[in-house]
Amino acid sequence: MEPVLSLSQLHALEVTERVASVLSLLAAVAIILTFVFSPKFRKPVNRLIFYASWGNLFANAATLISRSGVRAGPNSALCQFQAFLIQMFFIADALWNLAMAINVYLNVLKKYNAEQLKAMEWRYHLLCYGTPFVIALIFCFIETQGRGRMYGPAQLWCWISSDWAFMRIALFYAPAWICIAVSLTLYVISGLEMARKRDELRAFHKPSRASTDETFPAYKTTEIDVTSEVAGFPLPRAPAPCFDAKDRHPNPAVSSKDYEPFSTTISSSPPTIDLDPSLRQSSHETSAFRRYKVAWEDNKAAIKYTKVALLFFTSLCVTWIPSSINRIYDLAHPNDVSYALNFLSAIVLPLMGFWNGVIYFATTRAICANIFWDLMEKWAPRKSSTKHTGERRSLTTSWVGGGSSMTEGLVPMKQEGRASNGEGTSECHDLAGLRKDEERF
Repeated sequence: MEPVLSLSQLHALEVTERVASVLSLLAAVAIILTFVFSPKFRKPVNRLIFYASWGNLFANAATLISRSGVRAGPNSALCQFQAFLIQMFFIADALWNLAMAINVYLNVLKKYNAEQLKAMEWRYHLLCYGTPFVIALIFCFIETQGRGRMYGPAQLWCWISSDWAFMRIALFYAPAWICIAVSLTLYVISGLEMARKRDELRAFHKPSRASTDETFPAYKTTEIDVTSEVAGFPLPRAPAPCFDAKDRHPNPAVSSKDYEPFSTTISSSPPTIDLDPSLRQSSHETSAFRRYKVAWEDNKAAIKYTKVALLFFTSLCVTWIPSSINRIYDLAHPNDVSYALNFLSAIVLPLMGFWNGVIYFATTRAICANIFWDLMEKWAPRKSSTKHTGERRSLTTSWVGGGSSMTEGLVPMKQEGRASNGEGTSECHDLAGLRKDEERF
């Protein structure tokens, strides 16, 4: 016979369960919707959380029923259905945590890529949803003369009744803690391997001095001499004819008729090979940095996945520790009930899906921020959007049409009297500037 709490205590437990269940249901629905309708959320690290969220959805539907199943009676369909959902989907959450740990292990130690990990998912579904389904379904048909039906009242909701209390430990809490222990072991092994890889990458980033001479590029240098002379007799050197920046016609101030024809001789020396040691070292360091960067990106992706899995593991421990202590206390004191432990269980167990949602959106906060600003830009007033777009377009146009620096780029070239391509001799620029000044005044 299940010990009875006061009506006020039972009411407090019921309200707590339902509030926590609503929070978890909202989190699970948000995870499912964002993953289904936004490709940005479909990262490998989020896939298993997405699968686990379906189990959270059904588990929290059961906890939302709360004590209504208990009041309906142990033989009612509502009580039996609630107990079935709790038995199946609470264990499924622990098994999904184990699947995450296995993925981390396979990625870090066995070098599995994203496609190979994705190919493992059907096995995870059989493990996480298939196995609990078979066990929970069998429990629906277990009944004896002495103990009655296995599913019945369990203080907080319908589940394995107190007459079958030892089965709560054997087929619910013990499997959950085995999953937690195995997951922790896999995380430790993977963490040690990642620490070793990190040390190797740091050492690889600093190549030895002797290795810089292994591979280097060769550069061919050809010297060209240009000699010019007047064909007839030497004349005073005069500025070359130039073109005005505005009309691109020869400047009348300087005429080409004042010059005599001249000849040009071009000669080149034999090519030489330039082996610059600094270039050799730079080339080697660039190649080494590319290899280092690729290895580091792979390691960083594994670290990111591990962080998410560890957060999931932490939430699992927060969920299962208080409830496990509560059931061990019930097993040790069958004629007593702890309101404090039941109240903690009423908080942490229904919040399982909520913590998964916190982890999911915390690790994708950059994506959430981008989507938020995209929506704000879409829904913002058209006038404000046009204003900002015009400012960006004006800045871009000024920069593209400019010279060699930002200051020159922001100054209109027409006012400077220079060619837009920045070419021409200094004499041409001076003459063009004088003509602009004359026109202005």
